[in-house]
Amino acid sequence: MKLIVSGEGPTDIGACNNAQGVCFDGDFSPGPMTIWLQRLWELLLGYDLRSFPEAVIFISETTLAQEAKRSRGRMQSLRGRHQQAETGLYYNNAKQLGLAAKKWQAKDGSPVIAVLFRDSDGTRSAPGQLWHNQWQSILDGFKAADFDFGVPMLPKPKSEVWMLACTQQGHPSYAALEDISGNDNAPRSAKSQLDHALGGHQSAAQLALWCQDHPSDWEPLQTMPSFKAFYARFYAVANAILHPTKAAAV
Repeated sequence: MKLIVSGEGPTDIGACNNAQGVCFDGDFSPGPMTIWLQRLWELLLGYDLRSFPEAVIFISETTLAQEAKRSRGRMQSLRGRHQQAETGLYYNNAKQLGLAAKKWQAKDGSPVIAVLFRDSDGTRSAPGQLWHNQWQSILDGFKAADFDFGVPMLPKPKSEVWMLACTQQGHPSYAALEDISGNDNAPRSAKSQLDHALGGHQSAAQLALWCQDHPSDWEPLQTMPSFKAFYARFYAVANAILHPTKAAAV
């Protein structure tokens, strides 16, 4: 079983610590969102993916962009005339990640799941439909690569909001957190609120360590629509990999 991930930086999916664009094992420093992915897989597999060599593979955003440029030299050709131009980047990233996942799968025949993490928006000014367009563009990119086991991880507005929900207890819903500004310079931004909740600024390594034990229950986070969409897609894809004869098409 292999988990291939790509994100935006050390404080979400993680980063290579060897100055390369593709890394794994000791050359990869997993961020908090990768820790969550590993925990979710451990619930299904009964073991930690990190205990096996080359089971968790990171591909940088820059590497995906370079591959897209080499293979096509232009943005998404299938993008609809009225679809926001910003979503073309999500499409191309997902397509390249899907193609890379297929190459890793061909090496030894191991099943592979690919997760593309992207923050959806840093401000409140984007149209409400933008998140849905971004989500669909990621799915379309995986489809263009003919890769069935791709998962968008697209927090609204950014991963700090998902982690912030873990610091708050007893709320019937965390959906309102998605209205917080993701702009780090805005008053009461998602990042500043998370720092406050955790008692000060946290490094990527500190956030990853904290996410080893948080959340203790995944259900409350599913009251946030963006997390619920990720969680449902993850389990649909995981079920298709683990139980191919029983799973419906994803």
